[in-house]
Amino acid sequence: MPMTCGDEMLAVLSGTMDRDALAERLAASEAAVIMKVGRNLAKIRQALARTGKLDRAVYVERGTMPEERIIRLADKPGDDAAYFAVVLVPGLRKPL
Repeated sequence: MPMTCGDEMLAVLSGTMDRDALAERLAASEAAVIMKVGRNLAKIRQALARTGKLDRAVYVERGTMPEERIIRLADKPGDDAAYFAVVLVPGLRKPL
């Protein structure tokens, strides 16, 4: 799945941001990578829901490692997150 297509804007955001600031940046971005998920997953989930992007968010835990786990964030139970986790929010445009 591509993160962006064409001229879509990609934002790299920190999960440590204030929830309102995170939601504001997510609203202004077509696609996003959210790092520093760890203890911030509940806040990240709330910001994504507030901006209507929770449905396309993907939780990646320990990417490229033997214990790698990839799941839609909406399907992930609980708000615990591994230290090595990111949330990916792909853009909406389809590849040409």
